[in-house]
Amino acid sequence: MSNLIELINAELPQYQCGRCETPGCRPYAEEILNGSPHNRCVPGGQDTADKISKILNTKPLLLNHDYGPKIQSQVAYIIEEDCIGCAKCIDACPVDAINGAANLMHNVIYDLCTGCELCIDPCPVDCIELIEVSEEESLKIRKNSDHFFQLKNELVQRKNKKTKLNKSISENLDLAKSINKKLNNRNVDKEKSIKKLQTEMLNSQKAEKYINPSDIENLKKQL
Repeated sequence: MSNLIELINAELPQYQCGRCETPGCRPYAEEILNGSPHNRCVPGGQDTADKISKILNTKPLLLNHDYGPKIQSQVAYIIEEDCIGCAKCIDACPVDAINGAANLMHNVIYDLCTGCELCIDPCPVDCIELIEVSEEESLKIRKNSDHFFQLKNELVQRKNKKTKLNKSISENLDLAKSINKKLNNRNVDKEKSIKKLQTEMLNSQKAEKYINPSDIENLKKQL
C-alpha cells in the first residue's frame, strides 16, 4: 500500500494546491487508493492521469476539468508596502513559504513557493501577485514541496494539540477551583472525620493481624 502511495505521489505535480478536494498531493494519492477518481489533478494534466492509470492497472480516465484550471509556472510575490500583516496568507500556504507575523510585513520564500495560488483569495488588501518563472525553475521548487508540505502539517497538528491541551488544563484548573470552593464551604466536622478514618485503619490492621488486638483497643481509647 505505502509503495503504491509513493508511486502515485511521484507522478503528481506537487503544487499542493488542493484543487482535487484533498489538502495536497500525498493526501490525494492516499485517497486514490481509497477509491477516489484519479483524474482530478488538472494541474498535472491528462498525462498524469494516464500514468496513474498504469500504476493502478485500470482503464484510463479523461481528465475532469471541473477541478481546474491549470496552474502556470509561477511564484507568489507580496507587495510589501501594501501588506498589513494580517497573516492570513501564512495560514493558507501549504508549504510554509511565507515569512512574517501578525502586524508585521510578510514576504515570500521563493525557493519554497509552488505557485499554488492559495494565498491569493484570503488576502484582504490584494497585495499578492503572481510572477512567471521558467518551467525548469518551477519543477525544481515543486520537487521538494512534499517535504515542506508534511512539515507544515506536523506543525499545525502540534499547534492544535497544544491548543487543546492548554484548553484542557484551563478547564481542569477551573474545575479544581470549583470543587475546592465547595469543600471549603461544607459544614464538616474535620476532627470527627479524622478520628473515624483512624479507627477504620486500626480495624483494618486488626483484621490483617498486623497489630495485637489488645494494643489496638488501647490505641482507639487514645483517639
